[in-house]
Parts: sequence; C-alpha cells; structure tokens
Amino acid sequence: MKLRQLEVCVSFGLAAVLFGGVASSADKPSAADTASVLSKLHHSNQMEVAAGKLAQEKGQSKDVKSFGKMLVTDHSAADKKVTQLAKDEKIDLAEAPMPADKMDKLKSASSAEFDKMFASEMLDDHKKDIAEVKEARDGTPDAKLKKLLAAVLPTLEKHRDTAQKLVDKLGPSASATGAGVTPTATK
Repeated sequence: MKLRQLEVCVSFGLAAVLFGGVASSADKPSAADTASVLSKLHHSNQMEVAAGKLAQEKGQSKDVKSFGKMLVTDHSAADKKVTQLAKDEKIDLAEAPMPADKMDKLKSASSAEFDKMFASEMLDDHKKDIAEVKEARDGTPDAKLKKLLAAVLPTLEKHRDTAQKLVDKLGPSASATGAGVTPTATK
C-alpha cells in the first residue's frame, strides 16, 4: 500500500511531500522505501529549520519567536538522527530545493498577520505530519526506521500542541489556509 503524497506548507519548513511510497507490513521491505522516507524527513527538517529562522526574524510576539527557536533546535537535532541513519544504510539524501511560492507568501505577510498565519499553518501541518509519521511507522517493516519515526513523534506532538496554544491565543489566520476556521487540537 502506498501512502498518498502530501503537500506540506513550505513556509513553515515542512516537507513538500511526506512519506510517500512507504511499504506496508504486507509488502516486502526495500531499501527504496527507507530511502524515500529518510529523504523526505531530511527535507522536512530542513524546511522546519528555515521556517523557524523566519519566525525568529519576522515574528511579532515573543511566543512566535520562541516557537521558531524551538523548531530550529528540535529539527536540527532530528536531522542529525535522520542523516546518521541514512549514512548507516548507505542512502544518499539529495538536497531538495525549497519551493518559493509559499515561503514568499509568508515573507510578504504583514507584520500583524504573520504570527496568526504562522501559528495556523504550523498547527495544520503538524496534524498532517503526525498522521503521516504514524502511518509510516506502522507500515514500514524496517526496524531502524520504525524506531526513528517513533522517536520523532513526541516532538511533532509537542510542536502541534504549541501551535494550538498560539492559535488559541492569537486567533486563526484566514490567509493561512484560505478559510477563517479555527483549528482544534487533536490528541
């Protein structure tokens, strides 16, 4: 069973596509499946770090700047684990270019709108990421990959919860998702 590819908001440093092509436990394990997941995790971490840096620079509230710092710290650490597993498995993690369109949208957001947009997008993206990580973790026969995915899950949940608190405090952003709907936490 193939996981669907998922576009994740680039403006917040999440992968453009997350965990597509992971084998289910009924499929034969392959190095390509592990390589695909690791490559996308690596790209996701790079995007998160970039988004965190942008939030530290452009964020208006102390909470958004702090969340940006958390993203940089946590995803830099996670990426070290991803790159180490890739090295151990002799997998080349090609650098993927970051699509500019959504990053440009965030960069061009007004000062007043940036924090709301950042919080709303981070909440939506982390909900999607958590679902994809769980599905990949449960579907891969690769024990080392499964262990890595299980290890990153609590961090993603912490980021989701932090984003939820920011949305609750700042309010939703209509321009972040195209709708003014307030996201709700899922646990």
